Amino acid sequence: MKTRLFTALAAALAGLLAAGCGDGAGTGGSSPGGSGSGMPPAVVTTAPVEQGAFSVDARFVATLQAKSAADLYARTSGPIVEVRADSGDPVRTGQLLARIQPDEAQTQVAQARAALRIAEATLSQRQANLEIATATASRTETLHRQDLVSQQDYDAVQAELVGARAQLELARAQIEQARTTLSVAGLELEKTRLVAPFDGFVGRRYLDLGDFAATNRPLFSIVDLSTIVTTISVTEKDAARVHVGQGARVTTETYPGRVFEGQVARMASVFDPQTNTTEAEIEIDNPDAALKPGMFAGVSVTFRTEPTALLVPASAVVESETESHVFVAERVSEETAAGPRPAAGADAAPAGPRWVARKLTVRVVGAGSGDRAAIELEAPGAGADLLTAGARVVVLGQQTLSDGAPIVPTEPAAAGRQSAADAPEQTAEENRS
Repeated sequence: MKTRLFTALAAALAGLLAAGCGDGAGTGGSSPGGSGSGMPPAVVTTAPVEQGAFSVDARFVATLQAKSAADLYARTSGPIVEVRADSGDPVRTGQLLARIQPDEAQTQVAQARAALRIAEATLSQRQANLEIATATASRTETLHRQDLVSQQDYDAVQAELVGARAQLELARAQIEQARTTLSVAGLELEKTRLVAPFDGFVGRRYLDLGDFAATNRPLFSIVDLSTIVTTISVTEKDAARVHVGQGARVTTETYPGRVFEGQVARMASVFDPQTNTTEAEIEIDNPDAALKPGMFAGVSVTFRTEPTALLVPASAVVESETESHVFVAERVSEETAAGPRPAAGADAAPAGPRWVARKLTVRVVGAGSGDRAAIELEAPGAGADLLTAGARVVVLGQQTLSDGAPIVPTEPAAAGRQSAADAPEQTAEENRS
């Protein structure tokens, strides 16, 4: 076993020395492609450049709120004698939620009604008195023209007529007063009834049956869940790209994979001098009441969409502190290819086209569907003939590449098959050792 191992190591060392001597003899200078010495081509994995749609999105984390929400307070004091709604119940506008002890208010209403009836009876009496006084005055006036009634008696009858008219006006005023008193008493009675101000749900019930209600204590909170709102802080840079009516997408951890559609409903007119941001309010349709106030949500606003763009796998983009770039596989002729082919033998490269890696500085402008990045050339025109739909970019193995370096591009599937094929041989070799 040891003899075979030493023999294999000696043969491998001899092969490396021979390959080193051959390289030094044949590639002393730089290649036209800029690779430098005659190092063997690097085996890299490539993927095609595609053309498709992309979007530029801004993502925010926000807290959801109900568009309409209200705490309902008692409008009068007293013990709660009836509760008709509980937390989570759906309610309609005007629906009775609870009642406060109404005895005192009911008594006031009864008294006001009795006073109104008295005033109405008085009015009827005053109207009858006026009719009598009017008839008497008419007869007296006829007799007075015939000198059958003295002036004193005539003046007395006229005074009674004026008094009857005044009594009728007083009775009418008393009717209005009694009606006003009854209305006020009715309002006081209405204050003992707590009703829903709009359609929605009971967010919370604060008091129970028998508790004492006071005007400074809320009894219920009501929320309208048909529309949910949230507020995002927009930087000065992005404010010009956000406008009313713009679409927004909302996601939550409660419903993974579900996207709720919304839109920008309004924009604030001022910026916060402390944060240099302004606020945009997003309204989200919530017909099934799935979203609840207080939830945390991710909000995505699309700033820009492009139907046709160059899309590459995100792994193809190499980021540095100063730039972003990709390597495009370029097919070249034998004369311009960097690096010689390996000598014939077991490690000889298969016959076929020669390839080099071209480094292109790009700018990532958005994200396409899946794990793809939308890119464009940093300097328009420079490399435009290389970075086109259908070209191939290096997605694995580009970390050690330089511009013009010779490469052997492979497909991701082919690379996987090669690795899978090599694994059994490696395992067998380890077993033999």
